[in-house]
Amino acid sequence: MDIKNLPICFNTSDDRIEYEFYETCLNWACSYDRGVGYFTSEWISKTAAGMTKFVAHGGVGRWIVSPVLDEKDYNVFLNSEGGAVVAEKFQALLDKNLDKLEQELTDDTLNALAWMIYDGILEFRFAVPQNQLREGDFHDKFGIFYGYNGDKISFNGSQNDSKKGFSNYESIKVFRSWDSTLPYVEYDISRFDKLWTNNDRNVAVYNMPEAVKERIFRLRTPEGRPYMKQKCLVEHENRWFHQELAIEKFMEEKRGILEMATGTGKTRTALRIMMKLFEWGQIDRVVLTMYGNDLLYQWEKEIRNMKTQDIRLFRCFNTINEMSTFVLSKKKAILLISRDADKLSMLISSMGKRNDSCFDRTLVVFDEVHGLGSLSLRMKLDGLISKFSYRLGLSATPEREYDEEGNRFIQNEVGPVIFRFTLEDAIRRGILCEFSYMALNYELTDEEKRKKRNIIAYYEMQRKNGRMLSKEEEYRALAKVNKCAVSKLPLFAAYINQYPQILDSCIIFVEDKEYGEKVQNILIKVVPEYHTYYSEDNREELLRFAKGELKCLLTCKKISEGVDIKSVKNIILFSSDKARLVTIQRIGRSLRLNANEPDKRAFVLDFVQEDDNDNFELNSDMERREWLTELSKVRREEQSEGV
Repeated sequence: MDIKNLPICFNTSDDRIEYEFYETCLNWACSYDRGVGYFTSEWISKTAAGMTKFVAHGGVGRWIVSPVLDEKDYNVFLNSEGGAVVAEKFQALLDKNLDKLEQELTDDTLNALAWMIYDGILEFRFAVPQNQLREGDFHDKFGIFYGYNGDKISFNGSQNDSKKGFSNYESIKVFRSWDSTLPYVEYDISRFDKLWTNNDRNVAVYNMPEAVKERIFRLRTPEGRPYMKQKCLVEHENRWFHQELAIEKFMEEKRGILEMATGTGKTRTALRIMMKLFEWGQIDRVVLTMYGNDLLYQWEKEIRNMKTQDIRLFRCFNTINEMSTFVLSKKKAILLISRDADKLSMLISSMGKRNDSCFDRTLVVFDEVHGLGSLSLRMKLDGLISKFSYRLGLSATPEREYDEEGNRFIQNEVGPVIFRFTLEDAIRRGILCEFSYMALNYELTDEEKRKKRNIIAYYEMQRKNGRMLSKEEEYRALAKVNKCAVSKLPLFAAYINQYPQILDSCIIFVEDKEYGEKVQNILIKVVPEYHTYYSEDNREELLRFAKGELKCLLTCKKISEGVDIKSVKNIILFSSDKARLVTIQRIGRSLRLNANEPDKRAFVLDFVQEDDNDNFELNSDMERREWLTELSKVRREEQSEGV
């Protein structure tokens, strides 16, 4: 059936819903969200053909279901304040539900379900009504299918995902994002997300405990997946395997850095390490530290999405300071804290005063760990971080260029690189998309060349007079002349007039606000739907860009690190450092896969000065062009093999 002609109503008397609706939608969709009162895995066997196709093209599903509660079970949830009591009872309850499934269902069905949960294709969360709904059940039945092209379908009806749900007289109504029923689709998406993130005050939503997952995993047959014949599933299985290796390596070493390319799951890997250490009883606390409110808010969102019931989250960034309550907390706790020398030294001092042994049971995580090597942090934190038994660093590029002291400090305090997964690895594996690269050649004006000669002369004179100025400082001063070269501007104007599409879903990186104003004067004539994103700009502009309300964002360094906007497709580099660290982070904004654009290919526009005869030891523009040209040739493995 053509998805565009999908009927708006189905019923079990007139229609074979499992084929005409579910199989059609599963074959089309890249993801599926389902909220349903009662679920048994018999539904998998009733829709096996559709699920096979769904799985084969990389589809993933999220289910919110109701556990089977008797009155005694229910009273535990209603009357408990949470924490270990609920966690223990919930695990026992799910074990009981699983016992029933094993008795009632065929080995084949259980095997398929177990493998899909193991592979992360299906994820389950469990809804228990509370507050004003405390005497009721989670009895809703709705779902949303998401297509690769951005279209969406939601549905509501009386049918449960069970064997009996197909033999009862049941019906469903269907809403489509491409017609007048779009508001219904948007409403269903909104309420599913509200439930999934445990933000509905009248419904408590619980994750599946790791111990229950492990029991489900044991239901898999040694013969392997029932869908192994699908080549795409082999890719799906292996694509994220690097995360398992990274977790295994850290659990073995207890300290060190995971060097993982932008978009390959550093955050997810760190969260899984945290949860394993909590569940195994190895730690009671986690300190998560990084620079920048955008990144801190993103981590906060990820942690809250996990909604682990017995772990409290505290914050110490922006205008929020919950450091003391974190230190005094008797429960398992996570602290999100900005990477500030004074705050971190105060935290470590406070923890030591309370109980010196707490360092043995705390994991400290440094996101974008290369930033830890700055002079101010070294002076305040020397010898303090190494007190923690568990120390984890995360970065796409942990090496600090021109700064051996900083590199030594990071290695001594956090540890060496214990796992590496590069940008090339990620593109070959199909985790990041391929990209095209183009460089426009520019020349410096006579005035700019004179400025560079004066910089070189100044530093030579200072050294002759005994002042030990670093080469890094000199290189930065010389590089700034190139980054702000005026001859780039007419090249940019000519290019976007000929190829205005490059400004769609585009981030433009400039050196400073003054140069950005010159770029704006050109930009506004071609694409008015843009905005700047400097330190004084509201974070709302970044969110507007992420939603597609803005085509283009003009910025300096603020969103180089950690911000995940999958729709970004084009990058323009008026400014990029000699160090690969910055370039990797900036082009990495565009390399994330986008389910709404499965054939996405990113594009990077650069500016390169070929002739630099001012004794600048290496022409960083030419070096960057050579490196990015080679990187743009990397292909997904199956393409290079001619598959």
